[in-house]
Amino acid sequence: MPEETTFQKRQIAYKVPISLILESNFSKDDLSAGFIQINEMRISRVNIIGTLVYISDQENAWSGSIDDGTGKINLRAFEHNSNFMKADVGDMVLVIGRIREFSNEKYIIPEIINKIENIGWFNLRKIEIEKSQYKNKNENNADEPTVDVKTAQNKDIYGIIKSLDSGDGAPIEDVILKSENKNAESIIKRLLENGDVFEAKPGKLKVLE
Repeated sequence: MPEETTFQKRQIAYKVPISLILESNFSKDDLSAGFIQINEMRISRVNIIGTLVYISDQENAWSGSIDDGTGKINLRAFEHNSNFMKADVGDMVLVIGRIREFSNEKYIIPEIINKIENIGWFNLRKIEIEKSQYKNKNENNADEPTVDVKTAQNKDIYGIIKSLDSGDGAPIEDVILKSENKNAESIIKRLLENGDVFEAKPGKLKVLE
């Protein structure tokens, strides 16, 4: 009699904002290596579109960080995957992977990292998240100015970041000083949250083009 083969159904990769992953409690049970629970859904596998803001490519491991405009989360691959090398810091990417937690820090073990050339996919994902049942912690706060890159003062901040970026990013302190805008720090914060700029290195900003 032929040996019976059992196929394990692949878990759904849910489209969720990084902020929600970071805010949710991480749990384990006998059937799963880890998940977050949202309403009635146990989510262990996610589908994220964002910007790679950090990469460390070592001989036997690969790590990085992705920012989707709502938050930033680390990526850790414990087996070297040459496909990950096709993407670099500043690239827009699609990441599919599994949520894990170590020492109270959540991270993602990526299965797929695909570079995205068309920023329209990022904008589409933002719309999908806004229309979903998930709540985004970065909803407009009445105490902070609403940020739109198209407004005059935000174009000014955006332009200053570009002008001060010599390759590795523009120092945040220099951007604030040059702008002479009393709301510069809040505007930069919201531009980071919206995904219009990102930190290429700690304290250094780059625009998303």
